[in-house]
Amino acid sequence: MHTLLDLRGSIPKFILITDGKYHDSNALDVIPFYVMDKAYVDFEAWFRINTAGAFFVTRAKSTLLYSIVEQY
Repeated sequence: MHTLLDLRGSIPKFILITDGKYHDSNALDVIPFYVMDKAYVDFEAWFRINTAGAFFVTRAKSTLLYSIVEQY
């Protein structure tokens, strides 16, 4: 079960019920949330989020190769 909670209330805003083989990262296309754990390494999904003009926050895995292109 993948659940989106509205923190202003106690009722879930969205519930997606799947079998145990459905990986959480697949729910990215269905659940409108953009804060995720480092287990959600899905560059295609991140590209779609970015292309839509949205932002996301995630923790990088220690093996991720990256370079800083801009710093505030």
